[in-house]
Amino acid sequence: MTPMQAMERLKRDKPKFHYADEDVIRRAAKGGFHFQQGDLSLAVSPGVLKWMADHVTDSMTTIETGAGHTTVLLAAIAKHHYCCTNQSREIERISGYVAELGIPREKVTFLQGSTDETLPKLERKQIFDFAYIDGCHGYPFPALDWHYIDLRLKVGGIIGMDNVELRPVREHCDFMEENGTYELIGTVTEGYFVRFYRKLAEDQREWVDQDYSLAKKEPCDQKLATRVRRKLTKWLKPHLF
Repeated sequence: MTPMQAMERLKRDKPKFHYADEDVIRRAAKGGFHFQQGDLSLAVSPGVLKWMADHVTDSMTTIETGAGHTTVLLAAIAKHHYCCTNQSREIERISGYVAELGIPREKVTFLQGSTDETLPKLERKQIFDFAYIDGCHGYPFPALDWHYIDLRLKVGGIIGMDNVELRPVREHCDFMEENGTYELIGTVTEGYFVRFYRKLAEDQREWVDQDYSLAKKEPCDQKLATRVRRKLTKWLKPHLF
């Protein structure tokens, strides 16, 4: 199945791989999202799928945190795709739909569980060409997912960060853009924000080796000017996006 055929089927079928129970409804409402109980789709925008289709090839090994329409598309395109989700229902639904499209089920490996448990278990020799981070968006998971995937993403590989409008994701994008080991190569803005980056070099974890950390070093003294600066930064930063 070609990428275009997979996108056309997803557009036509509008499969609902996710489910909203009472707990999901309650927690989503805290963020301003209101769902009805039952099946639902949390699919990415068509623009995100198109960007992936234009940049992923059948020679690539890919990985994503989160599951949905992206899983189907990457399974159709990539040599092999890894999908991280803690929902067995999503695995069952997506597996069934992939089989319905005639995509070999063995092209997808599902890693079920929280990514702070599943990603560390990946073999370090497993190398990825493309990654998409769209799992848990709360701190520290965007950075945590990036950490384990970056260790296995080849130099020259591509990584996408979903929902950059959310502070934990946006601040990690700040790190990627300021540290010099990734370059921004694409954005999609269709109702929400997605940024794609190309890896330029292996990232070092100690602060003295990171341009971002060196630039962000700030005094912790109690001088009036320092206290005012910290207060203003804390107040302004969440509203700057």
